[in-house]
Amino acid sequence: MKLGVTFLIVILCSALGAEELPDFASLSSRDFEKRQASQKAVNDWVIANHEAAREVLLKKYLKTDNPEFRVRLIPLLERSYFKPKGYVGIIMSPKLENPNARPPGQGLQAREYRGVLITKVFPETPAEISGLQNGDIILKIDDWEVRGESDLTSKVALQIQKNSPQTPITLQVKRGNKTIPIKLKLGILPTPSERVRDMPRTSFGVRSSSTFEVFEQMKEFKNWLDREIDKERKNLIADRRL
Repeated sequence: MKLGVTFLIVILCSALGAEELPDFASLSSRDFEKRQASQKAVNDWVIANHEAAREVLLKKYLKTDNPEFRVRLIPLLERSYFKPKGYVGIIMSPKLENPNARPPGQGLQAREYRGVLITKVFPETPAEISGLQNGDIILKIDDWEVRGESDLTSKVALQIQKNSPQTPITLQVKRGNKTIPIKLKLGILPTPSERVRDMPRTSFGVRSSSTFEVFEQMKEFKNWLDREIDKERKNLIADRRL
């Protein structure tokens, strides 16, 4: 009797787990709108089930022979590989507090910057929804003062990304001659591949040096996926030998 009850519980748990999974089959549907809807649904599921999703997606990626299905799984795998982090949705540059604060010849690293200048607000992001504008200068993030050397934008990014998505923050922003508080809830940091597409280029069409970290993250993800593919191939060879 106990064995029968245990078996029934296992079946019920498996059924519940299966119901929680999104519709993966529609990722390879012939209907474009159905594919797009499925991609969004799976992406939302990945964000909500970050750690478990990676294993599920990887198994599906390694077992399928459908090339289109694999192509659509790659950005979802990338999303599952990186931990969700907070995101505002701006491009910024450090703002010199006093351009003449350091004598010429001492280099940019010796200069002190106070605040970051918003040079672009991405549409449909927490930045746009909260009312942030091009030309605004961010002076504080909650109680953290935006002040430092030439790597200030990287420090601001880290200050934001240390928070989870949906975390409420308050920005102290200088707009013209006024300083105003702007409250917002952080969104989800796009994947490295998504961020590269949105990054500005130099006048010569070359990505700026600030993108180096993002390219390194893309490389890290690719190396991880290549290792998993290689392990799967070795397992298949071992199975055939048996």
